[in-house]
This record gives sequence, C-alpha cells and structure tokens, in this order.
Amino acid sequence: MKKLLPTLVVVLLLASAATADVPPPPPPKGKKYVSVTNEVVLGKDVTGYVFVQQVSSGFGAPQFTHEKLELTAGQAKAMAAGGRRALVSLFAVPQDAAKEFKTDAELFDALKAKKVKGAHRLDFASTATVSDQIKGNSVKWTHTVTAIDAKTGVKEKVEGEGYDEPKANPKKEGSAVPPKGVAAGLAITAGVLLGGLWLAARTRRQGRSCAAA
Repeated sequence: MKKLLPTLVVVLLLASAATADVPPPPPPKGKKYVSVTNEVVLGKDVTGYVFVQQVSSGFGAPQFTHEKLELTAGQAKAMAAGGRRALVSLFAVPQDAAKEFKTDAELFDALKAKKVKGAHRLDFASTATVSDQIKGNSVKWTHTVTAIDAKTGVKEKVEGEGYDEPKANPKKEGSAVPPKGVAAGLAITAGVLLGGLWLAARTRRQGRSCAAA
C-alpha cells in the first residue's frame, strides 16, 4: 500500500487541477455573470464580538490568511476581493472566547481548525448571476449584520444591484441537477481517478511479476 501512496497523491492533485480548470456553463437566457465586491456594516445592536476576515485560496489544500477587522456600527468596511479560487469569509467570535488565545496567530489557527467556541461564519460571493439589463460587469453588495444568534449564526440584510434573496427551497426548481460545467468537472475528476487507480494496480502487478521472476 505504501508504494501506491505517491501515485494516489499525484492522481488527486491532477483531479483537483482538472476540476478547477472547467469553465462555468453559459448563464441562463436574459442573465449574465458579474463580479461582486462586498462591504460589511455592523448593526447598532450587535456587540460583544471580535471579527476576523479569512481568505482561503486554492483547491484541495487551500492556503489561509486572516485579519482582524474593526467594525463600527453604521460604517461600511470593505471586504477582501474573492475569486474563482478564493473564498472570503467573516468570523464573529465572542469576546470571551477570543480572550482564551494569547495571540492573534493562535486564534487564527483555531478558527482554521474550527475549534473556537461560539464562532459563527459568514461567506461572501465573489460572482453572481444577474439580469443582463444591469450595466457593467461588477456590482457592489452591502451586508448589514443585524444580529448574531448563538444557534442560527449571523443574521444579515443584503442590499445592492442585482441581489436577490435566496429561495426557500431551490431544489423544487431543479437545482439538485448539477450544471453542465459541474457535471463535466465531476466526469473529468472520475476519469482521472479511475485512470490513476488503474495505473497504480498495473504498477503493482508488474512489481509482483518482477519479484516472481
């Protein structure tokens, strides 16, 4: 089994790269893709939290960067730019939980490992599908943090051109069927994995043949 590990690692890396390079499917009729810039506004009633921005970059084994954000009620704070290979998130950490860590680095590592009690996470879209009547190729969305619930997490109100509230049950409209781009990516990944497993098995058989000779 140890001899197969290097081959399997290469296969997984190739599969990740293949999936990442699959372009998105064309937008629906009357729609278009745009990039989204995000900003956060803290509601006046939200207190007692430390806010940390996290940016994860890459597929498979992403790299993480963290930064504490000073959020003031009523004042917008720009979030980092996301992308196809980068996800931007905002963590709300209870002040008492944050005090358990001696340094910011320790807090950041714990957030990455999902080991901070009471922390809640809010993710930000970097692209969106909007009406093709909207001018330009980018929009700005303002996320107002209205409340933070211990059980359900961060409550937000989002405003901005082209933004639509998420549907309560998108599965009813067929969202369970993967888009062509996703399906293609899955097919490529499966093909690479099967090919890698076949190669690993073939190498193993050859090794046994040589040993028998």
